[in-house]
Amino acid sequence: MALALNGLYCGVFTMLRKMSFFLALALALVTGPISAETKAPFPDLVDVNGAAVTNQADLGNGKWQLVMIWATNCHVCAEMKPKLSAFHDKHKDGRAEVFGVALDGRANADAVKRYMVDHKVTFPTYIGELDLIAANYQINSESYFAGTPTYMLFNPAGELMAIDFGMLDVDAIERFMDRHS
Repeated sequence: MALALNGLYCGVFTMLRKMSFFLALALALVTGPISAETKAPFPDLVDVNGAAVTNQADLGNGKWQLVMIWATNCHVCAEMKPKLSAFHDKHKDGRAEVFGVALDGRANADAVKRYMVDHKVTFPTYIGELDLIAANYQINSESYFAGTPTYMLFNPAGELMAIDFGMLDVDAIERFMDRHS
């Protein structure tokens, strides 16, 4: 039974990967890559109050930016929130900042807002739809979106420098920024 379920899971995952590739290709053809005019890696976001995100999630603002893609049902994400909030609080007035992208969807904005309060998240978080986040991730990283948490580290010029998944060593981020500054 486990083999059948595992095979079904792999088949569904393969189908979703193919669908996300075609959606990413369609989005790239329609919107094109990130340019100087469009500096947000995820352009179709709202804030926790449902308002459209305009330039809050833009890159290349002279700071390192760590983007955490997460979901309210992700246990590793919950473990990382205090660490990333501390990192954000330590660096936000200086050389780095964190912002989150919750893939719970606009319909769940209230749940994301409650989650942020309950988990004392201090960095800004924006909300998007999973299919659009996955497609934009693929456009920006040239790889498939694998799950949460996913981290994308952009340098002060807005260039994608690193991608990581799961538990993250915050000290390693600081060392990486020191080596690449």
